[in-house]
Amino acid sequence: MGTWHAGKILSRSSKRLAGLCARRRSLLLAVPVALACGSPPARAAPRPALPPVPTFTEVSKAAGIDFTYWWGDREMDNIVEGTGSGCTWLDYDGDGFVDLYLANGATTEGVSSLPRGQQAPRATNRLYRNNGNGTFSDVTEKAGVGDPRFSTAALAADYDNDGDTDLYVTNYGRNTLYRNAGNGTFSDVTEQAGVGDARWGMGGAWFDYDGDGDLDLYVVNYLEFDKKYRLYFEADGFPGPLAYPGVGDLLYRNEGNGSFSDVTAGIQGQRANKGRGMSAIAADFDEDGRPDLFVANDAMENYLLLNRGVREGRWVVEDAALLSGLAYSASGDAAASMGGDVGDVDGDGRLDLVVPDNAFNNVYLARGKGIFEDLTAALGVAEASGQFWSWGVDLLDLDNDGDLDLVFSNGHGHLVHETQEMLVLFQVRDAAGKPRFLDAGRAVGPFGTHKMIGRGLCTADYDNDGDLDLFVLALDQPSVLARNDSRPGNHWLAVQLRGRRSNRDGIGALVTVRAGKLARTELRFAGGSFVSQHDPRLHFGLGPETKVDVVEVRWPSGRVQQVERPPVDRLLLVQEPEP
Repeated sequence: MGTWHAGKILSRSSKRLAGLCARRRSLLLAVPVALACGSPPARAAPRPALPPVPTFTEVSKAAGIDFTYWWGDREMDNIVEGTGSGCTWLDYDGDGFVDLYLANGATTEGVSSLPRGQQAPRATNRLYRNNGNGTFSDVTEKAGVGDPRFSTAALAADYDNDGDTDLYVTNYGRNTLYRNAGNGTFSDVTEQAGVGDARWGMGGAWFDYDGDGDLDLYVVNYLEFDKKYRLYFEADGFPGPLAYPGVGDLLYRNEGNGSFSDVTAGIQGQRANKGRGMSAIAADFDEDGRPDLFVANDAMENYLLLNRGVREGRWVVEDAALLSGLAYSASGDAAASMGGDVGDVDGDGRLDLVVPDNAFNNVYLARGKGIFEDLTAALGVAEASGQFWSWGVDLLDLDNDGDLDLVFSNGHGHLVHETQEMLVLFQVRDAAGKPRFLDAGRAVGPFGTHKMIGRGLCTADYDNDGDLDLFVLALDQPSVLARNDSRPGNHWLAVQLRGRRSNRDGIGALVTVRAGKLARTELRFAGGSFVSQHDPRLHFGLGPETKVDVVEVRWPSGRVQQVERPPVDRLLLVQEPEP
């Protein structure tokens, strides 16, 4: 990516749906599912044609990434082993190229069943440093972040505002906070910071709920696993989430001195202590200027915790998921929600929400003030994703045409021998100009039909060439890095934030880019996609536009900043004005 500076601003398919409908077994959901899965109108409008799309080239080995997940033994026979782990892009050394952190499983007492006398392989999390030339080096040992526990996610953020990116790793067992020393190494400061919860941590979110300029931490916990419980539907292979109770989430307040306080008990009106949480997204869903939390839960309703401020030292929230339309899918199903992503699908300036699950996936379009409408079927996503069990997701512009596309990682939750391909959907416009998503299938190259048991998905422009690449963590084979080989012609702009009064990463900031008739809004957040995290730099496709009129940043502090006419095809670093 190039560098730009000015003053203090620096830059630098219907068969699939029918198949799923035939498999739905719940009598209680028979009517709503029939509505969602019904035949299309006899005079349905013709489907838009799929435009030319970029191809993706699998480059894992060539790039030096050789990662094979270890779930702890030779047979996937419980929910801990089958849930899997995620991946995170971060620039831990500050050189302008994003690095890759991968969470791994581990042989674990009370979970794993290795035969007596069999030696378990040495398995830890891995950190791959981006060399800046398309290759990566494994620096796990040197950096000191090879967590040997059964890990699920890594949340990357500069929690201490010292200028470098730290890591919070969630585990089946004690979680770990790694503080970045700024010299290529990390220190385990879990005990000093007071964030070593020992339950089954899944995901979470860094966000500034109290507006004091530093990042607080919401940790999503899953369930209370009991290996002895073996009552289950035989075809599933092992019990699912309904067999176990949820264990409750956590909220840690950042005290600004390297330590955190557990303030979970102070959250008034919160019902999250009964959830089977998978991931969380912090965003201003009701547009009142304060960060809220969407919590994706498994086999039960989702939560939408609206921020009502801090009173007498307590964070007051209101669970408005049911009223907002986010608690259930359009079919009334409490699906297996895995996480989500936010982005402006229809270009109206509001943040829409995509939630992957084991059915159709769900696309909720924002209608303002915290109200959402499920348009999964109308947008074509239900038809395309009907046969898939999806986990990771990203709303992103893969071809830089200015419209957001969709990519999902897929994989069966129970059976090793059932593999599923990637799902890559490109946004097109119908005759009325309304958005619709089409399955690119084989059009994106062999990667689009690569079969794997996918779990974590994270996207980033790892080679700094202006288009977004994909990484998928697989359970049954080496994980995959796919390079985006976009056709030239469309332009782009990437935005990196540096807060001053706000947290240094600018987490919680809304960025809007306007170029001619194009206007797109993105949120800087840390969390979301199933136990994974995308490129910390915000990416905007501009289509044929060769000029950007303005970049507007709404910082978490409330300040609004504008950068006029930055050059395109560049990384723009925007620093928040001095307080």
